[in-house]
Amino acid sequence: MKKILRILTLLALATMLVVAGLKIRAWRTEHLAALPPPAPAPWALHAAKVGRGALSRGFPALAELTASREVNIRAQVAGTVLSMGPREGVAVAADEELAHIDVRELEQQGAGLAAQIAAARAEVSRAHDELKRQERLQERKLTTEQQVETTRTAWISAREQVTRLEREEDALAVRIGYGAVTAPAAGIIAERLAEPGDAVQPGAPLYRLSVAGAARLRVTLPQAVLAGVQPGTPVELTHGGETQHLALDRVFPALDARAMGSAEADLDALPFGLPSGARLPARVILEQVSDALTVPQEALVRTGSGKSYCFVLDDRENGSQLRRVPLTPLLDSGSEVAVEGDLQPGQSVVIAHRSVLLRLRDGDPAIAEGLTP
Repeated sequence: MKKILRILTLLALATMLVVAGLKIRAWRTEHLAALPPPAPAPWALHAAKVGRGALSRGFPALAELTASREVNIRAQVAGTVLSMGPREGVAVAADEELAHIDVRELEQQGAGLAAQIAAARAEVSRAHDELKRQERLQERKLTTEQQVETTRTAWISAREQVTRLEREEDALAVRIGYGAVTAPAAGIIAERLAEPGDAVQPGAPLYRLSVAGAARLRVTLPQAVLAGVQPGTPVELTHGGETQHLALDRVFPALDARAMGSAEADLDALPFGLPSGARLPARVILEQVSDALTVPQEALVRTGSGKSYCFVLDDRENGSQLRRVPLTPLLDSGSEVAVEGDLQPGQSVVIAHRSVLLRLRDGDPAIAEGLTP
């Protein structure tokens, strides 16, 4: 009997313990349910500022410059080139010396010619004196008329000899002057065609000079891009950190063997002081907006419906919070996008990979790690 009583007592005690455990578990469950949920961990994200300004979409091309007028400078005398002036791309002024040719042989001929002129002038003086003497003798009937005329003819011939030699001296001086080759007009050296020590003949090319003045720019474009180009399409040129904007004047839709067309623009002068034939990077502007909100390409999430959105970082008392903002893209330049939406210049937007942006939710806490201006 005692054994049965002991077993019943143990069973009653076990039942009480089970009931007490269940009540404790229920109390703990109710207590945990009443507690507020834990705050989610904030996203650590990179951010950039919303901008405002002009944005364009363009096609990169290589532009070729051509001067509307070029001058070929050639040697006018034979000789050895003693010195050459500037090389390609250098601007020169009118009458600036470009080359010097050895004309010492001509100068020696000039010295010999000067001696002949001096002798001829002395002969003129002697013939003139003889003519005067014969005329005095004729007055005294001591000579004949024929002798006087012969003397006068000799004097006239001597004068003509001096005139001829002086003309030869002038012509030789011009040829000697050709030894110093100068620029006929202000311009830019397009090509230097000789070097010091070269032996040249009359007509040998020395320089090709792009005369300062009107010029022409030509860009070659594929057919798909050429379809969006027309007279007035802007072109942006860059060189040495400088930028220049101009507009196309003519479009040539005929395609070459590479299925490329071309377009041209007339310029008042060669840009950046470059020589004719130079090539420089250009960007044909196919579309542009002058005043729009801009966000980085990495901030935009595009949807299949043609709509897009981004996440703005709003400052709160306890940190930053994400806010989803619907946007309408206007123009994509490749690195930035012009948009319309509830944004203000200077606001911070999240930039991240698309896979990260798709995981963000409106109201999520966030920390901006690297703010890109």
